Amino acid sequence: MDCKRILFFLFSITMLMGLYKKVNAQNDQDIEALSLDALLNTEISTASKYEQTTSEAPASVTIITAEDIERYGYHTIQDVLQGVQGFYSSYDRDYNYQGVRGFSRPCDYNDRILVLINGQTANEPFYNAVGIGTDFQISLSNVERVEIVRGPGSALYGTSAMFAVINVITKNSTTFEGIQASVETGSYGRKSSSANVGKQFDNGLGIVLSGQWTDIKGQNLYYKEYNDPSTNNGMAMGLDWDKFYRYGATISFKEFKLQAFMNSREKGIPTGAWGVVFNNPHSKTLDENQQLQLEYSHSIGVDKNIMLRAYYDHYYYNGVYPYEDEEDGETYSYDIWDSNDAKRLGSELQFRWDIRSNNRLIAGAEYQKILRANYRYWDARETYYDEDFPYNTQSFYLQDEYQARDNLSFTGGIRWDNYSDRGKALSPRGAIVYHPAKTTTLKFLYGEAFRVPNLYEVYYVDPWAGWKPNLGLDAERIKTIEFVWEQRLSEGLMGTLSLYNYRMNGLIDTIVDPSDSLIQFQNTGNVCAHGLELALHARFNNRMSGYINCTFQKAKDIATGEKLTNSPSSLFKMGLVIKFFNFLYIAPELRYETERITVYGTKTDSFLLSNINFSTRPLFGHFKLSFNIRNLFDVAYETPGGYELLQPAILQDGRNFIVRFGYSL
Repeated sequence: MDCKRILFFLFSITMLMGLYKKVNAQNDQDIEALSLDALLNTEISTASKYEQTTSEAPASVTIITAEDIERYGYHTIQDVLQGVQGFYSSYDRDYNYQGVRGFSRPCDYNDRILVLINGQTANEPFYNAVGIGTDFQISLSNVERVEIVRGPGSALYGTSAMFAVINVITKNSTTFEGIQASVETGSYGRKSSSANVGKQFDNGLGIVLSGQWTDIKGQNLYYKEYNDPSTNNGMAMGLDWDKFYRYGATISFKEFKLQAFMNSREKGIPTGAWGVVFNNPHSKTLDENQQLQLEYSHSIGVDKNIMLRAYYDHYYYNGVYPYEDEEDGETYSYDIWDSNDAKRLGSELQFRWDIRSNNRLIAGAEYQKILRANYRYWDARETYYDEDFPYNTQSFYLQDEYQARDNLSFTGGIRWDNYSDRGKALSPRGAIVYHPAKTTTLKFLYGEAFRVPNLYEVYYVDPWAGWKPNLGLDAERIKTIEFVWEQRLSEGLMGTLSLYNYRMNGLIDTIVDPSDSLIQFQNTGNVCAHGLELALHARFNNRMSGYINCTFQKAKDIATGEKLTNSPSSLFKMGLVIKFFNFLYIAPELRYETERITVYGTKTDSFLLSNINFSTRPLFGHFKLSFNIRNLFDVAYETPGGYELLQPAILQDGRNFIVRFGYSL
C-alpha cells in the first residue's frame, strides 16, 4: 500500500510540474521567491556566533525561511523540522518530542537539543526542556528564518547542545514593516487569530509586535488498552483540547535591541498518562514562559566588536493528575498537583577581533544565576514535596578561525562550564572547511558536547512511588566526527552529503536499584551511532522550489549491541512549491519513515504521510488565503510513547485541514 501511495504522489507531482510548465511558460520574470544564490548567501550566526554564509560555517546547516513556512503551511517548530534531514518526531497527546540522528529518549522533553530565539536560550533551567509544538514561545508568523545546525554545539553554547542547535530568528523592523493579521479555522474545532505590526522610524527606532491566540477542541480518542466498561470502554471524551496564546515585542535603536516574549499553553491529557483515572476531565498540564533580553553591540574600529547582553526568563509548569483510592471500603477521588517554578538571570560578554584579514578570534564569558528552581507536588490534604534548588553557572569560550588560503580555513574552539551544584565540563570543537572548486565545499568536523543532569534527575524523591535522588549523577557526553560535502549542481540546484559517527557516554536513564528496590536516575550505558544524510535543495526560475532528502542511520547500545528504542533506520522526505497563474502556490510534501521499537519491545509500523498546502500571493493587494491538508490519505500511524503510558505507541492525527484568511497593510 505504501508503494502505491508513493507512486500516486510522485505521479501527481509530475503532473503538477507539467501543468506548471504549460501555464507559466510566459511568466518567468517573477522574482518574488528567494533564489538559491540569495539563500546560500544568507548570513547566519548560529554556527559560530557571528555572521557567515552556510558554505563558510564550520557545521552542517539548513535554513528554513519565512517563505518556506508560509508556502508549506507550517504552524509549529516541529512542522519546520519535519522536512529536515535527520529529524523525526513523536507526540504523546500532551507534548511533542524531537528525535535527531537516531536518538530520542522517552520523556526527555527535548533536553538534548538546544533551541534559541535570536540567540537567547529557550530551554528552561529546571528540566533543560523546550517546547517545539503549540507550547513554543513565539508564533511562526513572526519568524524570519530558522537556522538548524546539526551536530554538537556545546563548544559555544554549553549544556543540551548535543545533537543540534536551532536558532529561531524573528522579524525585525528592517525586514518587516506594516500590519499583518490572520484568522484560522479547521479540523478538531480549531479557532485561531494572530497579528504582527512592524514600524521603522526615521530616528532609527524600530518596533515589531506580535500576538497569537488559539483554541483547539480536539478529538474523542479510543485506546484499546482501556477497553473496559469501568474505563468508558477505552473512549477519552473531550480531553484532547489545546489552548494557548503568545505575545512578543522587539525594539531596536542604533546599537541596542530589546526583545520580550511570553506564552501560555494549557493542554488536556486524554491518554491516562502517569496512571491517572482514565477519561477524567481534570487531567491537564499548563506551561508558561516569559523571556526578556537586552543586547548591545558596538564596533571598535574596523576590526573589533564587543557584544553585551543581559537576559531574564521565567518558566512555570502546573500539572493536574486525578487518582482514585480506597478508604474504609469506600472509593474516593482526589487530584494530585505538581509544579515547577524556575527563574533565571544571566549575562554574556563577547569580544570579536579580526587579528589579521585572515584570522578571526572570538572570546566570551557567560554567567547564569538560577534565582529559583522549585519543584512541588501536593493534594488537597497535604504537601508531599516542596524544594528549591537554585544554582549558578560560569562559562568561558574561545574560538579562532584561520583562513590559511582563499579556499581553506581552520576553526578551533573550546568552552569551559562550571556548575555550582553539578560539576564542570570542557567542550572542544575543530573544523576544516575546504573549497576545491567554486561550486564545491568539503567540511571535516569534530565536536564534543555534554548535558548536565537536570534538577529532576538529580533531586527527585518520592518514597510513596519508590523514587530516590542521585546526587552523584554525572553529565552525558558525546563525541561526533562528521564529513560534509556541499555541491552546487546547477544554477538552481544544491546537493549535500553528510557522513557522521558519534559515541555517547554516561546515558542517563531510570533503573531499579537492587540494594533497596528503589527507582533512581543513573548513568546506565553508552551509545554509538553512524549515519548518512543526503539532500537536494532546488529553486528554479524563482517560480519553483523544493527539497528531497533521505537519511540512513543506526544507533545502538554498545554493551548489548541492540538497536535503540524510538529510532527509525531510514527517513525519506520531499517537498515542492509550484506557482500557478501568477498568484497560486501548490506545495505537496511527502514523508516516509521505517519502524521504531517502543519501550515495551513492540514495533510501530512504517508509514508514508502526504501533506499539501494551497496558498496565494496578496489578492487585491491585501488579502491572502491558504488551505492546508495534512495526512492527505488518512493514514493510521503511531509514534512510540514512554513508560508513563500504558500504550506502547500513540495514534497520531488522521486527515485534517486548516484554512487561513490573512490581511496585510
